[in-house]
Amino acid sequence: MRKPTWWLIGLGALFVASLIACSGGGGGAGGTFFLRVSGQPADAKVYLNGNLVSDPSRIELPPGTHEIRVEVSLGNGQALFQTFTVIAGQQTSITYDLRRYRIEANPATIEVWVAQAVQVSAAMYDQNNQPVSANFVWTSQNPAIATVDSTGRVVGVRMGSTKIIVTDTRTGLSMEIPTTVLDFPPPPGD
Repeated sequence: MRKPTWWLIGLGALFVASLIACSGGGGGAGGTFFLRVSGQPADAKVYLNGNLVSDPSRIELPPGTHEIRVEVSLGNGQALFQTFTVIAGQQTSITYDLRRYRIEANPATIEVWVAQAVQVSAAMYDQNNQPVSANFVWTSQNPAIATVDSTGRVVGVRMGSTKIIVTDTRTGLSMEIPTTVLDFPPPPGD
């Protein structure tokens, strides 16, 4: 019987070591995966499935599909954000740029009476403050408080606070607009 040579034993040890390394560090089935999120502005908040992440350079992902939200707070309670859907193990990094475009809404905050409507408009600008074309989709964070149609017409449903979200489908950039619904009838003449 022939004795194994040292190179064959070394190759076997290297194979076993690679299996051990991959099982928990981002390549093995059923293990933990890591994701790096970076971009501009560097101080943007990063959320994993709705929870604030303390270290975006190394986000631990269990197996499955996850939502990453990168957000910067603007004046008047508005937030500019992008959302990414990732499957653990299929992607190791996300690079965002929330400075490239911005969305402006008019009004910047919404106040509407129950059963009344207010029209909201939005425009998108590039980093040089030049208007750019956008394909906006409007949604309400809580339609039980306020609804919004495809033109930005917001209707108060019941008293409370929510956010109207305008998203450009071309860039994936979104903005939240703080919305308050009042339940007293509007003053005469309004």
